[in-house]
Amino acid sequence: MQALRLPFDHGTDSASLRHAAHRWLVSRQDGEVVEDTLLVMTELVQNVVQHTGDGGEVALSADGDVLVEVFDSSRDLPRLLGPDPRRLGGRGMLLVDAVSDDWGSRLTADGKVVWARLPVKPGPS
Repeated sequence: MQALRLPFDHGTDSASLRHAAHRWLVSRQDGEVVEDTLLVMTELVQNVVQHTGDGGEVALSADGDVLVEVFDSSRDLPRLLGPDPRRLGGRGMLLVDAVSDDWGSRLTADGKVVWARLPVKPGPS
């Protein structure tokens, strides 16, 4: 399985991160899963920057479905918060949950990884 690994930090331009991921994805997947993957990747990276003030690494792999993994140094696992119209923000994991087939997180020796699996939808026959 081929993978793309992209380091990032709080100063990384999100457009350049998305562009690099887009270039890698379009050679492997169709348009809809590419856009969904970029949305999930952006939300997970933004969570790292917002909640840790630090950086990490994105890993994308495509072996059938697309797997997005975002590694960071925090040991705080993400939580899925219910919608609350009084709360500003806090909807990133709701988007990840809605777009991905499955997602989760696990602790690593250096912090954690948050991952999401996006299904490749069959094209028209």
